[in-house]
Order: sequence, then C-alpha cells, then structure tokens
Amino acid sequence: MKLSFHGAAGQVTGSMYLLEAAGARILLDAGLFQGHRADAAKRNRELPFDPRRLDMVVLSHAHIDHTGRLPLLVREGFHGPIYCTPATRDLCAVMLPDSAMIQMKDAEFLERRGKRGSESEPLYTLHDAVATQELMLGVPYRRPVHLRKFLTLEYTDAGHILGSASLDLRLTENPAHRIVFSGDIGRRGLPIIRDPEPPAGPIDTLIIESTYADRRHESVFDAEQRLCEIVKRVAARGGKLIIPAFAVGRAQEIVYALHELWRQKEIPDVPVFVDSPLAVMPPRSSACIPRCSTGASGWWRRGRRCSTSHS
Repeated sequence: MKLSFHGAAGQVTGSMYLLEAAGARILLDAGLFQGHRADAAKRNRELPFDPRRLDMVVLSHAHIDHTGRLPLLVREGFHGPIYCTPATRDLCAVMLPDSAMIQMKDAEFLERRGKRGSESEPLYTLHDAVATQELMLGVPYRRPVHLRKFLTLEYTDAGHILGSASLDLRLTENPAHRIVFSGDIGRRGLPIIRDPEPPAGPIDTLIIESTYADRRHESVFDAEQRLCEIVKRVAARGGKLIIPAFAVGRAQEIVYALHELWRQKEIPDVPVFVDSPLAVMPPRSSACIPRCSTGASGWWRRGRRCSTSHS
C-alpha cells in the first residue's frame, strides 16, 4: 500500500490524495486549489499523475475544494467510476457546471480589461462538467461496496453539508489494513444537518481534516445569539448587514437561523436577500421554486429576495 498527498496538506484547499492498494490507483477527492490567481492556476493545472492511469475516484463531499478538479481529470482522459453519496452526486450536478461558468466569466471579465493571460484560462468547460456527472455513482451511507477484490468502501455521515461523508476503506488481503479519510467534519447540534457519525473501532491509517483543530468553537446557541445582537444593532441604526458565506451549507444555515430568530420575535421584520443563484439552487426548468425556505407564502427569485420581509 502507498499513500501520497497532493493537496490540503500544509494548506486548506485542493484536497487530493492518491492511494495505491489492491492493484488499483484510487484518488480520494479531487479538489480545486483556491487563492491567488497565478499560484492557484499553476497548482490546479499541474496534475501530479496521469489521469488516464487512475482506476477510480472516491469523494468525501461536494464542496469545490474537494471536487473542483474532477472535470479537469475527465478532460485529461480519466474515464473510471467516481464514487460518492447520492446527495453529493446531485450537488455536483449543479456545482461543477457552476464552477465551469465562473471560470469562463472570469476569463471574459479579464479579457475586456486587457488582463487575460494563461493563468486565467478556464481549466475546463461546461461539457467537461456534464461528462463528469455521467461517471458518478451514488453509494448510500453504511452500505459497503466492493471497489476491487480485497478492497471495500463504506460511507459514514460526516455532518458537514448535505451528503458529506467519511471514507472507510478496508483492505482484506494479508495483512489487512483499515484506512479512514474524514473529509470535512461537521459540528454537532446543527439544525439542518445530522450530527457526524465517525467510524467506530480501530483504524490503521487516519487522514483527518484539521482546519480548525487549534481552536474551540462557540456553541450553536451562542453563535445564533451573537448573530441576533448584530442584526438588532444594525437594524436599529438603519444599516445594512452583508454576510459572506459559502453557497452550499453555510448560506442555508444563516437563512435558517435568521428565520428562527424572526419567528421567535428576537429580531425585527427586515428584508433578507440571498445574492447567489447557487445558494438557492432553483430547478433548472423554472425561474423560481415554490415557497421560501422559511415556509412563507412567497417565492424565491433566482437568488434574489423572498417576497416576504422576514426571509
């Protein structure tokens, strides 16, 4: 068995690990490096292996720093299966085309200003993102699947975002070996995501996310109360509160928290805008989805505003 690290080691983006075991070359995640344009472009384009020699990819969850280079692998010749949970597969159907469109629009923006260069060229196209989706296989939690002879995968809930999972890989040939890759681990007590369920029992090799390992989080209740105080303070002076948030996971938690605070009459009746089509993720066949996430009688408009003031 051989394990090599090609991202999210010494930095927090670009999650990618190559496992060579049971006669197979297995990639754990294929994340996009994010950061300064030139440096990130160089890291993303220079794949440390030939994608055509990969046998499969196993994903932890759908965030772009864990999946964003999948279409690049496909563009460079990878055509094996991509294992993930069903929810991760469904999220990637929206997020990977969105990533391709952002790259294209970014290149067009720079070209209009005479700043387009090799580092701003899109890594892949919408066609590559769609082709990637055709390779993805949904595997439910707690259902072992045999990847190869002597190699089994089982997903457990990581409690991070919808569909997030820890990877439990078991090599059964002599000597037996158990590898667990945590992916990103969620917090307990979140209102819209189940608590993480880490694999139990002895583990031989553990690859664990540690982005916030050097700090202690405040409780969910304390965080909501702090949000409540900030909203009340800003609303009292007639100001505007801008909250940057990841489109998948964090944005939904914030909208939910704001609605609960409003429902409990802890914050005033103020309009809330979600300025992100990806965060709202409307059906492709419609410009809106019925009922906002608060249960109000209004409609979301492609990432703009709920027609009721509280959400």
